[in-house]
Amino acid sequence: METVHRTTVVIIGAGPAGLATSVCLSKLAIANTILEKENVTCSLWKHRAYDRLRLHLAKQYCNLPFAPPHAASTPTFMSKDHFTAYVESYVSRFQIEPRFDCLVTRAAHGMGKWRVETARGEVYEAEFLVVAAGENGVPFVPEVDGMEGFGGVTLHSSGYRNGEEFKGKDVLVVGCGNSGMEIGLDLCNHGARASIVVRGPFHVVTRGMVHLGMQMLKYVKMKYVDSIVASMASFYYRDLPKYGIHRPALQGPFTHKSTTGKTPVIDVGTVDRIRSGQIQVVPGIERVLKGTNEVEFADGTTRRFHAILFATGYRSSANSWLEDFSYIFNGEGMPKNEMPNHWKGEHGIYCVGYSMMGINGISKDAAAISEDIISQIMKN
Repeated sequence: METVHRTTVVIIGAGPAGLATSVCLSKLAIANTILEKENVTCSLWKHRAYDRLRLHLAKQYCNLPFAPPHAASTPTFMSKDHFTAYVESYVSRFQIEPRFDCLVTRAAHGMGKWRVETARGEVYEAEFLVVAAGENGVPFVPEVDGMEGFGGVTLHSSGYRNGEEFKGKDVLVVGCGNSGMEIGLDLCNHGARASIVVRGPFHVVTRGMVHLGMQMLKYVKMKYVDSIVASMASFYYRDLPKYGIHRPALQGPFTHKSTTGKTPVIDVGTVDRIRSGQIQVVPGIERVLKGTNEVEFADGTTRRFHAILFATGYRSSANSWLEDFSYIFNGEGMPKNEMPNHWKGEHGIYCVGYSMMGINGISKDAAAISEDIISQIMKN
């Protein structure tokens, strides 16, 4: 006979989203269990983040629920090591005890309960289910014609740590978001010859511009903040079109983020390397010439590369094990409901870490979920 572990809430994922939700629930004396497929908390940051990674938002916007403010000695923009240490101290402070190496293989609702099964053969039952596996579930690599015959190294950014192994080599970075642009810089700093694929428009700003905008958003409507920040950026980066980088014409950086989920590129030195010619900007890939290291681009040019690095992000993996995903997610594994009600589904299922609003969004969603669950319990 199978052993069933019963609790009030099962939380899937022990990243910042799952940990924050657990603390909010525990503060309301709601029993909860976190299931984590890896053997550590915050595995994305510990196992799949490059060495030079820093949070792009200032530390005052990166507080987890009920934690004290960051220390004055903490850098304004925390490094990967600073942030993971912060998460570890959070786990210790609130005595959170996730169950590690618990890969969820199936979760389904029936008879008024959620049944969660793991690869270890364990079964958990709960009234409520919180999916905190996050939007960065599995690495995404787009299909490229001829890629299977590429003669060099191919790598997703989740496996990249630093550019040391690429010194003296030609590396093509596919993806011009924050990861792609920063990895391009890191490659350049390690003596590699980096090229970055740019296919469409995006906003480029500095950390200072984002910090200023975030401060202003407390008091001023977003459209006015966008106007100010976009004007600053268009002046500071006015020469980027000649390098093949254009900004969206209709929306400012904050509105663009809130409507499309696309974060502006926060320049940490990459643009200067592009201006100096140390990093090249190239158009979209047409195909890889079969059996070679040659890449053909959309403009008809070809170039030879030793490596292709995909900084193309991640995809949600929840739909692969969540049998009743339509209660809360669309076909892409993202919330089907529009913000600000994205976190709540049907039949007692919730999601946290899918708002694309960073740690601040996680904290707000975790609080909202715990308050909603206690209200449901009180009704019964």
